[in-house]
Amino acid sequence: MEKISRFIASFLLLVFSLQTVDASENFGAEEFERTVGQAVSSLSDLNKELPTPEPQKAEQQPPEGNSMPLGSKWGYLVLAYHAVCAHLTENGLLPHEGDIPGFDEISQRSLEAVSNSRYPARRAGQSSLLEEPGFIAEMEAITGSKFSAGTAEPLIDGPEAFVVKDRLMREAKKSIYAVTYAVYDDVTGRETTEILLAKKKEGVDVKLVVDEKMAHIFGGKLLKTMEKEGIEVMRYSNPSKAHNYLHVKMLIVDGASSVIGGMNYGDPYSHKGNGLKWRDTDILYTGAAVDDSLKRFADIWNTGRKDPAGKFTPVTGGSAKGGPALVSVLHQDPPKTDPPILLSVIKAMYGATKKINIENAYIVAIPAFTQAVADAAARGVEVNILTNSKESIDSDGKSMAEAILGSAKIFAASGANVYLKQGQTLHSKFMTVDGVFSNVGSYNMHPRSERYDMELNINVLDKTATAKLDAAFAKDIKDAKKIDAEDVSPGKPGWLSRIMEKYFYSQLSHNQKN
Repeated sequence: MEKISRFIASFLLLVFSLQTVDASENFGAEEFERTVGQAVSSLSDLNKELPTPEPQKAEQQPPEGNSMPLGSKWGYLVLAYHAVCAHLTENGLLPHEGDIPGFDEISQRSLEAVSNSRYPARRAGQSSLLEEPGFIAEMEAITGSKFSAGTAEPLIDGPEAFVVKDRLMREAKKSIYAVTYAVYDDVTGRETTEILLAKKKEGVDVKLVVDEKMAHIFGGKLLKTMEKEGIEVMRYSNPSKAHNYLHVKMLIVDGASSVIGGMNYGDPYSHKGNGLKWRDTDILYTGAAVDDSLKRFADIWNTGRKDPAGKFTPVTGGSAKGGPALVSVLHQDPPKTDPPILLSVIKAMYGATKKINIENAYIVAIPAFTQAVADAAARGVEVNILTNSKESIDSDGKSMAEAILGSAKIFAASGANVYLKQGQTLHSKFMTVDGVFSNVGSYNMHPRSERYDMELNINVLDKTATAKLDAAFAKDIKDAKKIDAEDVSPGKPGWLSRIMEKYFYSQLSHNQKN
């Protein structure tokens, strides 16, 4: 009990240091960083004494409140430290390479880029602009990503996705390159580790990239086991963006097939074990877009590689060419004034003439997205939005619940049909437009994806793939609660929400004022 009390006291010291900065205009950035650093480093000895969570032998039933599994307590302090430093950097108190654009600037530039078009938005009932080759060429130009022929197969929920991903890895002959936010200490994490170890012994080139900060919390022993057996494991951090996160989820096997989406290597995503079973979406694709994905993997690997001798040059051309779908790969490493994923989403929404379906775990939209929703509804386009309720959102996202409900109220007031997930957490991230266009990946529609989180999505032009996503969406909203503007009352934020909004997610409150 004494050890836990020391841990809590040290964490409160960290929070107190935040309050001190807010209260004193004369408190310098260097002094603050030193104070926070002392608060964090004071836990290093304690970390050695605190018990390290062991993988559970017998999986428990889903916990109440959609609570995530508990990782290393030391790791959570690392996250807190980076959140504080990110806040200081955003406010100009710590150095940063280049300017950090505000959300108003990002929104204005995005809307200007989309409106600079030979194809003005059309009223509902007219032919969709997403079937106009010239409109698609404009989307390619503003996002910097070209469509290429291939195949695309949405993977709805963990069981379907992990059957595919596990099979691809087990059948690999040459290479397995994986990027993920985290590998969890559970059935899925252990099974994935076993597969990768077996393929490494067979001579397959195996490279794994995880976010450095999340590696402090989850999967530490598994990552060390992989490294011990010769697997190249990178704990990714970009020195020029030290407080950002790698939120990408991507698997590339033999340069022939790729899977991206929202799922990490953990039981809440795969539905293995008896714990949480989140609603999520991945997508499998082939064709020249896999070459583009390999190049994005090389960008990530080489940016995070400290040893120049370990730079990676991808071998492309391994995927079968052609197919009924057109696919483009969108890699977004913020902050940017021309974010390609956001640009593609907004562009597609202004091309809609029938229906827009949006399913996203965390929707705290910046002004450009809010404007696109309102404009689409005003043209008579059916806009449907599904996101988490205050009850369904995962424990790590609870601090954003009020901001999400605030956005939901704005969308409903503008004429969109808004649905809130019930039961377990929605972690899926996709959009479909007019039955012909899909956008799928790791991108959350909240400001973190424009400020801190590296993301990877694909655009797909294919009626079959879009129909499968639309069918999943229809099923999801059937089990959700539809609300209108009068139904939504975010309520008074709790103390943790207030701290997180003020210090760690200041962009959320900024967004709600626009």
